Amino acid sequence: MVDTGVDPACSAFEGQEVQGVGVERIGDDYYYDADFRDLSGHGTAMAARIQSFCKSAQICAVRIAQRDEDGVAVRVQEQALAMGIEWCIQQGIRIVNVSYSIAEAPHGGFLARACHKARENGTILVAAYRGGEEEMPVYPAAFPTVIGVRRRDDLKLGEVAVLSEENLDLHAWGRSNSSATAQVSAMVGRIHSIDDSLGLEAVVAYLMEVAVE
Repeated sequence: MVDTGVDPACSAFEGQEVQGVGVERIGDDYYYDADFRDLSGHGTAMAARIQSFCKSAQICAVRIAQRDEDGVAVRVQEQALAMGIEWCIQQGIRIVNVSYSIAEAPHGGFLARACHKARENGTILVAAYRGGEEEMPVYPAAFPTVIGVRRRDDLKLGEVAVLSEENLDLHAWGRSNSSATAQVSAMVGRIHSIDDSLGLEAVVAYLMEVAVE
């Protein structure tokens, strides 16, 4: 979970040890620390959703949410988002759920490099588009090597529909784009529980094969 953090005491994770890191900023520099406590509850809710739909999931948290010295939430920058993905790659994590996005991601920038590295290392990224901005290409969801997800009201739990075959984007049921993304991440997890050797293309091909109209 690259998100606001995760509360390891949540009953959804009973019986497993939730591990993770936080990404902190001091001035212009970012670093990892041990604090991945959830700043808003969002990451915990999305992780619990994944856990309920994919019982075999082992939850790891990367808190990239930031607050300023007055405790006010601030927008996550590209480098923090990229570092969250990089940590997952370093840990050998195979499926990464990302609820954050940025409006611009320059070619060769921090985020583009992290997503390319994920693809090369067999890490599957599932990322949410922003709600209410249907035409806006936000990143990492809009990268063609990332499964981008938008919610669709007429779908049922466990159903997906093809949003863009070329860009590997899907519709899924959810109360928000984030919850729809968590559902798709859980579906990818269930596929991997059967065959964890499957890469991005094979997983997407299966999801598109079972997609509804």
